[in-house]
Amino acid sequence: MDNGEYIIDGAIQTIAEITYEYFKKKRLEGWQYSPYSHSKIETWVSCPKKFEWNYIIKPPRVEMPSPILEKGTLFHAVLEFHINDNLENFDIPDQFKALTSKDCEKIIGQALDFAETSSIYKWIKNLPGKKIPEQEIFLGAKLEPVETLEVSLIRGFIDLLVYDEKTNACYIFDWKTGGKSKEDLKKWPKPKDQLELYAVWANQVFGADYIETAFVYVEHDHMAKYIFEGSDIDSLKKKFKDKIHNIETDSKFVKNLSQLCLWCDFKEICIGIPSNVDPRSLTKDDVFNSAKAFSKEQKPTPITNSKNSNFLAKIRDKSTKTS
Repeated sequence: MDNGEYIIDGAIQTIAEITYEYFKKKRLEGWQYSPYSHSKIETWVSCPKKFEWNYIIKPPRVEMPSPILEKGTLFHAVLEFHINDNLENFDIPDQFKALTSKDCEKIIGQALDFAETSSIYKWIKNLPGKKIPEQEIFLGAKLEPVETLEVSLIRGFIDLLVYDEKTNACYIFDWKTGGKSKEDLKKWPKPKDQLELYAVWANQVFGADYIETAFVYVEHDHMAKYIFEGSDIDSLKKKFKDKIHNIETDSKFVKNLSQLCLWCDFKEICIGIPSNVDPRSLTKDDVFNSAKAFSKEQKPTPITNSKNSNFLAKIRDKSTKTS
């Protein structure tokens, strides 16, 4: 998928050879998996094997439109225009495949309702300073700010950057859709690594020693705020350098089996669970049992007469019934 200039990180590999050649040209010399992004790093942290499938092996995948992802994209787009009072120039993006026009109208209404009623959003909108939506960032091999993708080790996008030259105050916000409830978001907060990466960039670009960052959960009117100071930056740099070093030197890419495997794009070729099985119909035990059976069978079809066949047959029977 191309955004006009760069291939979007994590895009569906429908044209694998072109994608591979593109990244090979953009790869920073000495770093075999660059350019990195927060999501790319966290993919390895959550499951090294998924990282290998997604960024190294890159098996062709059929593009499956996602209403959840498209909803997030549309919500972001509305707020991008609203924050600078530019709604008259807003138009619904034409790339949506999962959302109907009625869906889009409903989501736009939700976004506008949040913008007009949320005290959190009102506070953000009234902050002094220049408001920059979709700020692209590049960090080099030493995690220093650089100007282009060609010389960057890490690339990212800040949903909203607010910088006040008079006070040298810097605010960074990342809009989030989803989440079951405000109570769950408070009980199980999202790791703040993404915001830490943005703080590393902002500290060096603006010389800001006090950076307020937050995940803003727009559907629940909830904000999870994190503050970083200049004294934090060196340790944060080391943290990300260590993560990338571990990825670059990984030679095994071990599977991290968990219930999350049921929602993975690679579950069929990785642990033998067909892609069209409803994840809600299976359990964590099914993940482990299927992975064990599949590792002995080595392929999802045809079913052999091994002692693992009965289990795999049961899982595939679920697939047949949902087709």
